[in-house]
Amino acid sequence: MIGVGPQLPQPDPRGWLTFESLPADVQRLEDSRLMADFEEAENHRGKWTRPATDTERALLEHLGYEAPAELTTTVDYSAGIRRRRWLELEGTAP
Repeated sequence: MIGVGPQLPQPDPRGWLTFESLPADVQRLEDSRLMADFEEAENHRGKWTRPATDTERALLEHLGYEAPAELTTTVDYSAGIRRRRWLELEGTAP
């Protein structure tokens, strides 16, 4: 993906999709999802799942992961920090 900065050192408490910079359009999509997840967190205690967004899939593929046709994002908040995980990809190397 053109314009994506280097991934921040891992492990990062926010998950894999942490970068030094993102193209403005991608950043807007990520910010929008952050707000939607924040609002959705009020309806959940602990972790919840939702389908991965096209942006999440593209960024994961940018990192070298092969996303399956159906990919689920697990979201949780701890101390106000959103963490996203993709259990289908954990244990695989990018």
